[in-house]
Amino acid sequence: METTDYLALYVSETNEILQGLEESIMDLENGGDHEASIEEMFRNAHNLKGMSGAMGYEFLVEASHALESILDGCKRGVLKVEDSELDLLLRVVDLLGALVRWTIDGKGDGRGEELLGELLVLMSPMSKRIVNQENKLTHETGLASDNPGSSVVAPLHQSDSEIKEAGASDSENDSSRQTGDYNRGITSTRVDLERLDCLMDLVGELIIGRIRLSSLARETGSRALSDELGSFGRLISEIQKEVMEARLVPAGQVFHRFKRLARDAGRELGKKVDFTIKGSEIGLDRTILESMADPLMHLVRNAIDHGVESPAERKAAGKPEIASVVLSARRERNQVIIAVSDDGRGIDLEKINKARNVAGTRESAGTKLSEEELCRILTEAGFSTRDEVSRYSGRGIGMNVVGKMIDSLGGTLHIDSKAGEGTEVSMFLPINLSIIKALLFCVGTDVHALPLEYVKETARVERGSFNTVRGMEVYETLAGPIPVIHPGDIFQANLEDNEARYLKVIIVSIGGKEACLVVNRVLGQQDVVIKSLPTMVRGASGISGATILGSGKIAFIWDPKVLFYGRSTYESNKEAVVLEN
Repeated sequence: METTDYLALYVSETNEILQGLEESIMDLENGGDHEASIEEMFRNAHNLKGMSGAMGYEFLVEASHALESILDGCKRGVLKVEDSELDLLLRVVDLLGALVRWTIDGKGDGRGEELLGELLVLMSPMSKRIVNQENKLTHETGLASDNPGSSVVAPLHQSDSEIKEAGASDSENDSSRQTGDYNRGITSTRVDLERLDCLMDLVGELIIGRIRLSSLARETGSRALSDELGSFGRLISEIQKEVMEARLVPAGQVFHRFKRLARDAGRELGKKVDFTIKGSEIGLDRTILESMADPLMHLVRNAIDHGVESPAERKAAGKPEIASVVLSARRERNQVIIAVSDDGRGIDLEKINKARNVAGTRESAGTKLSEEELCRILTEAGFSTRDEVSRYSGRGIGMNVVGKMIDSLGGTLHIDSKAGEGTEVSMFLPINLSIIKALLFCVGTDVHALPLEYVKETARVERGSFNTVRGMEVYETLAGPIPVIHPGDIFQANLEDNEARYLKVIIVSIGGKEACLVVNRVLGQQDVVIKSLPTMVRGASGISGATILGSGKIAFIWDPKVLFYGRSTYESNKEAVVLEN
């Protein structure tokens, strides 16, 4: 096989190594276990050298060997990395990352030599200190160093024998290993994500096949076929569960990227920040997790720039000078909640109202805003409370990106803020986007699907039993009146059976607000496989996808957050229904 066959694996493992190097440097900076951090960095540098050597990437071999030599000096006690040099080491990691990207891109320009040269120059002072210290020890003891010149930045090309396979241990450590270490079984393996995606698609086809066969069994009345499909369905459910679990990626794979961001932002803004990650082991569908990278970047930056006060302000407010910013994930039923919280000043509602008035978009509503209003205002494109644009804020883009991404993933956004105590922005997200539970219902002669998490209940009501408040049709619930929505109002067509005495209604719940959707018939709930929309209707507002029914027909999957936006709110005193559109 060609080395290019291993390129994807090389890129994946290199990213983990670079992230590991960054985390170890920041552990050193935060007073972590010095010896353990140096050992971890040495191991990562060594592995990078071995992997790059196996791929024939000589610049990376040279660069990683130079770093390895520095760390070897640290391990042997002839070099102590000063605090002021930790920034330099982080810069070295940045350059290694740039060199990896240049190597992978294979552009063949002179940028590789420039990056390598810059990297070696950065490490040169530490290399010289190692040499000087070893010469000093040799002079004092009259003995040659055990590692003469080993810590000097390495010659440009190592012999092949020096480039060991990634993960291999130095021979001097081998004797300390127990024999059992070599006999342990292989308990895990790496699987290309595209293969998992392909496997998930096949599971989706199995589910569609099961639905079709179930439909056929009902039509033919075959008891034997129904029984077999029962067993078959349970088997498919097990396969689906295992594949979905295999596709879940630990949140930490994305979360740990933000340690460096928080550190650099805090320093640049003159703020002291303790950045903590919780729930990094929580698994999310990789599509969702990758989509969250940009929103999380904006939220972490916002927390440090807008939320966290300067050390002097915090001290004056009786708070610790070091602020706390927490990025967390937790799982609740079929959702994962990702939150960014801080113990800063909280959201300034007066400032928000002032910015709204300046923008001329809305009238001032005082300093009392509901959570829904706050979310809507903060996620408006171009909205910002900053008078000046800086590197971190001022253009009104960040929260707009967050809001759009949450909407596109079918999640919800919640903001909880208390003046002087801090802010928490929480994103409620589905665990996967491929297969969902949905309620099937008929509008006219067509079958449609509604994600089950938005369905509170279904009911049968007699035609003419709806009340009217301020000219609006409402359905009375125990909690008060909620708006009645007819599909014809949404799609501008008469889709109802006007002769039926009773109507079927679905109570839809969106972010704590409810609406009563009138349909012709409720068919029941089932797993549906989400398929991309046909080209001719792709981009249709309020339709998030399609699924294939047992009959072979296509059912559109509704997006309640878009279809019912502005149709499901009512005044807080519950005296009247308000339709905003």
